[in-house]
Amino acid sequence: MATVNQTDSQQTLDSLLSKLGVKKQSTDAPKAKSSLGQEDFLKLMTAQLSNQDPFAPQSNDQMIAQMAQFSTVTGIQQLNTTVSGVATEISQNRIATAATFVGRTVLVPGNTALADEAGAISGAIDLEKSATGVTVNISTEQGALVKTMELGPNAAGLVGFSWDGKDEKGATVGKQRYVVTATMKQGGTSSAAAVDVYGPITEAKVASSLDEMTFTVGGAGTVKFGDIKSIKY
Repeated sequence: MATVNQTDSQQTLDSLLSKLGVKKQSTDAPKAKSSLGQEDFLKLMTAQLSNQDPFAPQSNDQMIAQMAQFSTVTGIQQLNTTVSGVATEISQNRIATAATFVGRTVLVPGNTALADEAGAISGAIDLEKSATGVTVNISTEQGALVKTMELGPNAAGLVGFSWDGKDEKGATVGKQRYVVTATMKQGGTSSAAAVDVYGPITEAKVASSLDEMTFTVGGAGTVKFGDIKSIKY
C-alpha cells in the first residue's frame, strides 16, 4: 500500500487552494506599530465614511479639517527628518572646521604671550578711542620689565606690535612666557588699554550644534570662536 507523508499532503492542499484563488494565511504575528501612517489614516477615513449616520453625514468642512490636520502632521514629521539630517551635516562640518584650526596662530584677548621659536612675541592693542600716544610694556612672569615700546598716536581700533625677544641692551631674554600691558594717552590723561596677543591653538573642542566652538590657545587658555580677532596662516 502506498503511503502519503505529511509534506506531500500539505503541498497538495496548497496547490488546490491556489487553484481556487484562496490565499494561504500567514502564520507570522503582525508587528505592532508605534505610529500611524498615511495608509492607516485612509483606512480610518474610509471606515468613518462607511459607518456614518446617513441622516447626519459628516460635513465637507469636517472632512477637510481632518485632512488638513493629517497633512500638517505629515509635514511636521518630514520637517523633523530634514532638520535632523541638517543637524548631522552641521556636526560633521564643525568637526572638520575644528580640525583645520589646530596648529594655527590666532589673535585673542589676553596679556600673557608665549614666545615663538625665535623668542619673539606679537599682538595688538585694542583702542576704543583714538590716542595721542600708546605705550607697550613687556615683563617677565616674575614682574621684571624687559622692554618698553612707544607706538605713537593711533586711531581707534587694533594697533599691532611685535617684539624680537631682546631687552633694551639688545640681549636675548630667553623666556617662554611674558606679560604685556599697555597704556594710552589722550591729551594729558593716561589710561590702561586692552591687550590682544597671538598664540597657537593646541586643542579644538567639538561642541554640539547649539554651543559655540571653543579652543585652547597657548598663553590665553580657553577661548571662544567669537573672541578670535585674527588668524595667521
